Amino acid sequence: MKKVSINLLTNVILLLAGIILILFYGVPNILVWGARVIGAVFLLPAVVYLIMVAVRHADARTSLDYMGVLPAVGGLCFGLLMMIKASMFDGILQLLMGVLLVVLGLFHMIYLLLSRNSLRIKGWYFLAPMLVLLCGVLSLALPALRNSVSTVVLLTGICLLLFNFTSLQEHIAERRVRRAVTQPPVESPAPVQDLLPETKIQDDELE
Repeated sequence: MKKVSINLLTNVILLLAGIILILFYGVPNILVWGARVIGAVFLLPAVVYLIMVAVRHADARTSLDYMGVLPAVGGLCFGLLMMIKASMFDGILQLLMGVLLVVLGLFHMIYLLLSRNSLRIKGWYFLAPMLVLLCGVLSLALPALRNSVSTVVLLTGICLLLFNFTSLQEHIAERRVRRAVTQPPVESPAPVQDLLPETKIQDDELE
């Protein structure tokens, strides 16, 4: 159940991110705003964790609480830096988008290849992850594409939707296989000719 919940949460986050990128790809300094949002993602959990440790009584704190303080402080500083100096990360963020598409495309390609027999994967299932992988490679390799920020953002948003489409295909295929395994086989009635010898024996005994 935890694995399903994590996969579902990941797909929902990527779906929302794809929709937002498609809707706002033409906004000026979209990567700067994206860097600020990512900074907030790092900042808020770190602040919440540090507050929880601070308000907890000293006797109730464990060694794990103290071990988590250092990563929380690091996330807090990194989040603040991304929010205050967001323009420093726009080029890095654009590079990370291309890397993300390559990783997501390869992930589904490998999973489909490994599951092609057990899940009865059809050839057209590979179309969406191949497009995601191709867009990631092109956004990293073509300078003309890298120079067009809005195009990269739009392609990333579309590819995130394609990623979710492939995840949905895999989920349907997994459910179909599980249903076939758990469904009890239907017993067919015995042929009539199999019953004839026994009936003949009984008739002979009566005579």
